[in-house]
Amino acid sequence: MGYKKVIMRIRKISGFTLVELTVVIAIFLVMIVALTPFVRMARERANVIKCADNLRRISLGLHLYAADHNDNFPAKLTELYPNYVDDEKVFDCPSTKTPDVPAETDYAYTAGLTEASPAKDIIVQDLDGNHGRAGKNVLKVDGSVAWKRVRR
Repeated sequence: MGYKKVIMRIRKISGFTLVELTVVIAIFLVMIVALTPFVRMARERANVIKCADNLRRISLGLHLYAADHNDNFPAKLTELYPNYVDDEKVFDCPSTKTPDVPAETDYAYTAGLTEASPAKDIIVQDLDGNHGRAGKNVLKVDGSVAWKRVRR
């Protein structure tokens, strides 16, 4: 085989046609479109976990506050900042659709409870709609955080 024939054969093997490139790009686009819902679900799951972590940090702040105030929890959740909770963003749920307002929280707080209240009473929970129709995180007086499914 001559030198020129080898070069021609290599050029035929290494070249791509416009049709082949278009097919490969189309396959990648279909894969991206098919995987987009899974990325959204993973992002929402991460937000639910971050929200549960926020509630754990709020729980620590509530119990520290109660230890300093005769086992009474504060009248408002925002009283925990800055002495008992060091970051104001703890009061913002990452899944909320409302704009951040510094004086408001994205969690519903049940005022009037004490550390002597029944352990399973819910003291803080997500506002309805923070995580869509899937459910919400709840914080109980005993400090446990749980996921509560919303009935449809």
